[in-house]
Amino acid sequence: MMSTGTSPMHERISAVTGVAARAVAGLLASGGNSPHPEVRRRITEAEHEWQRREQVHRLARNRRQADERSLNDIAENGVAQVLFHGLEPHSCPRCDTPISERRRREERERHRCAVCTSDLSTAAPAADKPEISARLRLAASEAAETAALAGLRSAEVVLAELIAELAEPPRPRRGDDWSGSPTSDGRR
Repeated sequence: MMSTGTSPMHERISAVTGVAARAVAGLLASGGNSPHPEVRRRITEAEHEWQRREQVHRLARNRRQADERSLNDIAENGVAQVLFHGLEPHSCPRCDTPISERRRREERERHRCAVCTSDLSTAAPAADKPEISARLRLAASEAAETAALAGLRSAEVVLAELIAELAEPPRPRRGDDWSGSPTSDGRR
């Protein structure tokens, strides 16, 4: 199912082969100099493989970008926690009720939050664990994206080789003269 319009595949193959995208599209659509069904089948398979690998690469890139955002969010939350843990509010941030000296003393001595009175000794989660997990996920998604890109490039090379094969001038067949016409006696 080859089309003559340019597509991302035609653009990438143009970059690999140095042949203009419209020429690539035309070669793929026409079968070039070799309309042989085997060549057409190989072209179709190569196009489908490129499209499949391009989709895998796009999904891997999207996953890596999501993992980068997640890691960034975790890092920003960590910075915000450090900032807020260093604050000593004089009133409730929600309703502006002043925080009593008794609550401040309980926070220092019994590790109870002066604002909401929750237990601070158990409230402090291991801040490094989410960041470590996010970094591991990002490393895995970066590796998957790299592998997907290598697969895409491999498919581009296969397709570029087929285009080069199609773009070659026709070879004289036995019995053809160099102009491509058969001689009167069937020999060159």
